[in-house]
Amino acid sequence: MSDDPRAASEAALDELFGEGMGRRHSRFLEHLGHPGLQDTLHRYHAMETDEAWLSVEENYLLGMAVLCAQGRYGPAGMFAMTLRHRGVPAGKILEAVARLEMWIGGVPAAEAMGHIRKALRAWEREGLDAMAPWFPEDP
Repeated sequence: MSDDPRAASEAALDELFGEGMGRRHSRFLEHLGHPGLQDTLHRYHAMETDEAWLSVEENYLLGMAVLCAQGRYGPAGMFAMTLRHRGVPAGKILEAVARLEMWIGGVPAAEAMGHIRKALRAWEREGLDAMAPWFPEDP
């Protein structure tokens, strides 16, 4: 990983989403207002590029499931859209959410399913534009 977490993060996100998307996501992180938190999230993005044990897709699928289990549906939906962007079939994403029933119960898994289905419908309608809140355009 680079000594400059922001540069490594932007390069990783450009690779994942397309040229310029790393800078756009950095702009989103700037709104957090805390340099330490921004640095942490940039380091996470850079860590995702290490596929020695987990692929990028496996990392996002795992992250989506954990976020759903925590009731963090906004980021979980963004991860689901990222998975679709990476070519992961919607069925695989929905199966992972359904299997949360074993770990968190039927009612919470059903709630998560509704949120992820909504995110996937947004992705099907809008593509990458559905993720605009996380990738603000240049002013």
